[in-house]
Amino acid sequence: MKPVRLVALLLALGLLGAAPPTSATDGADRAPQGRSIRKAIVKKKKIAPGLVFRKIVQKRIPQRTFVLVMNPAKAVTLDVALTEAAMPARRPLSRVVQAHDALAGINGDYSGLGRPTHVLAQDGELLHTTRQRGTLFALAADESRALFQMPEVSITLTNRSTGEAFSISRWNEGRPAPGELVGYSPLGGTLELPPESSCAARLLPEGAPTLANPSGVERDYVVDVVGCWQKAMARNGGIVVAAEPATDEAIQLLTLTPGTRMRLHWTVGLPGVLDAVGGAPMLVRDGRLVRECTSACGRHPRTGIGVNRRGRILMVVVDGRRPRWSLGLTMNEFARIMKDLGAVNALNLDGGGSSTMVIGDEVVNRPSDGRERAISNVVLALPGPDPGEP
Repeated sequence: MKPVRLVALLLALGLLGAAPPTSATDGADRAPQGRSIRKAIVKKKKIAPGLVFRKIVQKRIPQRTFVLVMNPAKAVTLDVALTEAAMPARRPLSRVVQAHDALAGINGDYSGLGRPTHVLAQDGELLHTTRQRGTLFALAADESRALFQMPEVSITLTNRSTGEAFSISRWNEGRPAPGELVGYSPLGGTLELPPESSCAARLLPEGAPTLANPSGVERDYVVDVVGCWQKAMARNGGIVVAAEPATDEAIQLLTLTPGTRMRLHWTVGLPGVLDAVGGAPMLVRDGRLVRECTSACGRHPRTGIGVNRRGRILMVVVDGRRPRWSLGLTMNEFARIMKDLGAVNALNLDGGGSSTMVIGDEVVNRPSDGRERAISNVVLALPGPDPGEP
């Protein structure tokens, strides 16, 4: 294909809004000469109804950008997933795409020790809480809108007979301190086991998670076992809520009896959301470039996710650290490219050696490690409804 002017192409396809006005101070936001994608070779391929792949090549720089454009109004569905059944999760993206029978996927949030850095939710289950303050990206369960927001996590366990509420301080995140109740679900795996020498209640699920109004997710449970032991309580397919012995929280737990029906409610502060993935920093917010980079701001491979004015989801990977193939981008350059692609809101995900895009059984980019890196979480495009969602 002959070189084309990308902005003209995107305008023709309806993927890009009008260019913003420039000013004398606009240069700080703009990429250096040759960093934007306004002149490039663009190759386009339809993957499925509602999912289009674009490969953008700039040979002079050099730079290679890979874009998946997803239309949520079509049959294709966006999904967020841990790469294994539970933490710690470490698996290459291509194996996850195949395991989920997905059309395509990109790497997700930063990770360490086999867990995402920020809050993550998948198929109506909260993976964990964390003290890391990133931005969450989520697509409403009906796929009507994309949301970008700092998480506001709240977890409550309520006795369905008496209305007594138990506030859960953390979820799959360490041992309870005095004054805390901490929850442990099967997704915690061997990385977040219920604590030894604690008072705890095990609850077994009754039914699937459901969306709650005005926001959040609910699931019903029944109390199975309650007590205080030296040995850690096994989850046995349910959840465990634990407290330090001889605390008010332990006394509150011990008032429960086997057979008591409870309702778990959790929210990340986003309405109608079953899946959410975190990242940092925001690249574009309400059509404006954002300058929030505090680390890893230099030229690296990049992965990001955004939404354009038409509600199309943009999943973008840029190769880097390969001088003759693709140099990579600074964070400000990546923000400019996301905006050039039409994003009105965009979030940076994990980059570097983790930056990977898979379509079908093919890794379409060139990860900088020379091979796929094992990662903890992914964003997938599924060919129909998500079978894991309630």
